[in-house]
Amino acid sequence: MRRKRRHIHETEEGGNASWLTTFNDMMTLLMVFFVLIFSMGSLDLNRTSGLIDNLQSALGVLMAGKRVPVAVADKSYPPDNTTDTDASRSSATQQNPAAVSGSAAGTARLQQFLKSLQLDPSMQARFSGEGLHITLKDNILFDTGRAEINPRAFPLLDRMAVKLAKLPNRIRIEGHTDNVPIKTELYPSNWELSVARAVNVLKYLVKAGGIAPSRMSAVGYGNSRPLVPNDSPRHRAQNRRVEIVLVAEGK
Repeated sequence: MRRKRRHIHETEEGGNASWLTTFNDMMTLLMVFFVLIFSMGSLDLNRTSGLIDNLQSALGVLMAGKRVPVAVADKSYPPDNTTDTDASRSSATQQNPAAVSGSAAGTARLQQFLKSLQLDPSMQARFSGEGLHITLKDNILFDTGRAEINPRAFPLLDRMAVKLAKLPNRIRIEGHTDNVPIKTELYPSNWELSVARAVNVLKYLVKAGGIAPSRMSAVGYGNSRPLVPNDSPRHRAQNRRVEIVLVAEGK
């Protein structure tokens, strides 16, 4: 009888120990679960700003030194209608009030330049955050499939060169093509053609206007940056162009 009671007592103790182990495991898991829920629900955007800056700087390598926007969304905060440009201007005003006045003066200078240029139907112009873009249609500058400047474009480029020489802005010449493939001995693809056209326009402007080469740069984009879809002859003609970009001061 004593052996039987002892056996029952030991069985009860063993059962109690197993139950406590399971209970403790469950409570631990619940505690971890609620800690995670609490952490996710109380995201502090200020504490993540350093991480965002590091990510932006790292990703900027893929964008030729420009920072790629990275943000942490939090619906508990009201939407911010302030643009990056407005925020930058506000910061510049607090740190250096002269920076804003200088930027405004630079924009006014570009607007005055555009007014004096007297655009003809072969030219278009637009402002962007980077500066002033002057677009020249390719049919006024080049013959089809060629990068040598057509003599009929000389008066136009001469007039532009004289006026560009009076500005302090950096100047970038961009060559663009449509998506129709080209494959010749000189230009195996649209990339080579767009680069050659941009370089030839740059060299002409430097020679005609006496512009310092240190202010100039040339780049060819091929058909990678169309203005409109290449779905019709008219649209393809719009995409075949050379853009003269007057980079705004401070950019």
